[in-house]
Amino acid sequence: MAGMTTLERPAGSGSAPALDAPAADTARSGRLGLDSVFTALFGIFGWAVGLAKLSDNSFLWHLRTGEYILDHGIPHHDVFSYTAPGTKWIAQSWLAEVAYAGLYRSVGAVGIRFLVAAVGAGIGILTYRLALRLVRDRMVACGLAAAALAGMYTVWSERPLLIGVLFLLVLLWVVEVPDCIVGRHAIVVLPVLMWLWANTHGTYQLGFAYLGLHLLGRWVDGAPPWSGRERQLLAGGALAFAVVFVNPYGIELVTFPINLLSRGEILSHIVEWKSPEFRQAYGIALALWLCIYAFALARGRHRVTRRDLVVTLPMLFLALWAVRNVAIAPLICLPVVARAFARDEERASDTSPRIVAAALAVIVFAAFLMGLEATQEAPFDEANFPVKALDYVQRHQGLGTRLLTNDAAAGYVILRDYPQQKVFIDDRYDMYPTAVISDYFTLASGRPGWNRILDRYRVETIVWKRDTPLAALLDESSGWKHVYRDAVNAVWVRTSP
Repeated sequence: MAGMTTLERPAGSGSAPALDAPAADTARSGRLGLDSVFTALFGIFGWAVGLAKLSDNSFLWHLRTGEYILDHGIPHHDVFSYTAPGTKWIAQSWLAEVAYAGLYRSVGAVGIRFLVAAVGAGIGILTYRLALRLVRDRMVACGLAAAALAGMYTVWSERPLLIGVLFLLVLLWVVEVPDCIVGRHAIVVLPVLMWLWANTHGTYQLGFAYLGLHLLGRWVDGAPPWSGRERQLLAGGALAFAVVFVNPYGIELVTFPINLLSRGEILSHIVEWKSPEFRQAYGIALALWLCIYAFALARGRHRVTRRDLVVTLPMLFLALWAVRNVAIAPLICLPVVARAFARDEERASDTSPRIVAAALAVIVFAAFLMGLEATQEAPFDEANFPVKALDYVQRHQGLGTRLLTNDAAAGYVILRDYPQQKVFIDDRYDMYPTAVISDYFTLASGRPGWNRILDRYRVETIVWKRDTPLAALLDESSGWKHVYRDAVNAVWVRTSP
């Protein structure tokens, strides 16, 4: 017995519930129970995190891109920089950007905060309900959902990636819960879902990968993709793959994520594309999930199937490969782990419906107060951007000079001062020529040749953090004059042609 593998060993209650078997849903009874309270708690958690002030540097240029699309149409070439004007650019998240801009112009930035909060609430609710539906234990579902969401620390911001996570959860419901409303209509839901996802964020390809691995795994388990439930998923997936080509960029949008991965050397300098650091919060969250996953395989009440391994192991590898996947992999593994720990049936809640209703009323009222507070405060958090330094530049040098900032601050410049001011580089590393990116890395690290790069691009004004190698070099150079300094940033202007 000790030598048996996970797939061979007998489990406490036999094999996990089949994917095509109906799952118990306590909500169908219509009676309020503790599961409703836990659902609301996960929802208000996502709501609260999503209501945070807008501060992500990438989001800022996404918002400006949305405004550009509303005014001029879909861009096909760079319009924000002076180092790569006319370079081919695929605004891959154009749909989310238009939504941002539409809300911004109609109700202000607070509308975007409410959108992000609603997406966050949806993520929290769908994650917990998925775990509960499969594990049939409220407390275990809470623990698994919380552990799976812990990796969201890396991506929980107003960027389009967050919307992609929501779409992923809908896809998980389609595949993992066949008798839910979206699961019963997979052939219709999948094309609509994947088109929206493909035009919102490049993570949609992980959705196709997950769907393909699921069909392959089920085939290995004896359920071929040309019959039964798998046939419906295959047809829906095929239609989805066809419709994603209907977009403003055609095949170029579909191949965008692949082309981005071809820039491996560039991506190795970007934090979210590096392997997880297990001393950081997101690394600890991933390590915790790996422990839960391993325990589910070894000691779960039900044994996992070959399909489950086919789906989850590649996704966990992707999480170990790049930080940005730490948020995705645990969610894809969640149904597998939940089925491994599943009870035969959920115990009924003995909590008074009146107490439950009162708790829900308190949670809803708290969410209302959070939303009300959001409408009363400044929507943007500018603490991490060189606001005062850029104010100085605007007053003394004027907008339109050849300005150098770091890639993060450039997003703020694009939102604040485009089209009067263009940037040296921002964090669209999929678009900028590799030569420009390499030159920027040389400047950022203060490596030899930095001064020749500034000359080549005819940089006139520099806004940069004080305690950096480049700042020290500029202070020592006779070709640059220090004209402004605050606690974090400084401004230098060129003194010679």
